[in-house]
Amino acid sequence: MTVTIGIFEKEESVLEAIKMFQAAGTDKQSLQIVVKNKEAAPLLAGQTDIPVDEVYDIREAQERGGDRIVSPIGAAPLVSDGYVAGGAGVVGGNPTGIVTGTGDLDHNTRTKNVLLDIGIQGKHAETAVDSIEQGRFLLAADTDDKEETKRLLIQAGAFDVIY
Repeated sequence: MTVTIGIFEKEESVLEAIKMFQAAGTDKQSLQIVVKNKEAAPLLAGQTDIPVDEVYDIREAQERGGDRIVSPIGAAPLVSDGYVAGGAGVVGGNPTGIVTGTGDLDHNTRTKNVLLDIGIQGKHAETAVDSIEQGRFLLAADTDDKEETKRLLIQAGAFDVIY
């Protein structure tokens, strides 16, 4: 089985691809829709029985649950050759300042980690991040024939296919 992902500009094209896959005998467990959020994809959220994974909702749930992708940077004494985590003593130098701030500023890294968490393979996640951030729609198909899958995705209106 090979995962092939179609990147779409329009929800209607994703729905067309789903119909084409179902007509070709692909079971719905082999298909996965990935969107930025349901508000940006009302047709997909309401007109299909294929699961719709919402990247932003998953990210928000992780943040509320305390599962941060990037650990926050706490206040720690800065020493001449680095900072000492937690401020427990000084090792290798004298304190020269304080490091404060918050981590988790890289939205693309967080989006990529969500894609990896929901099963989008690493090589696909890199390419898919930009598409998700731009509000595009992804349809992943886990099939035996990647060339036929690519053909169906393009025929349905995918402007890019990754596998």
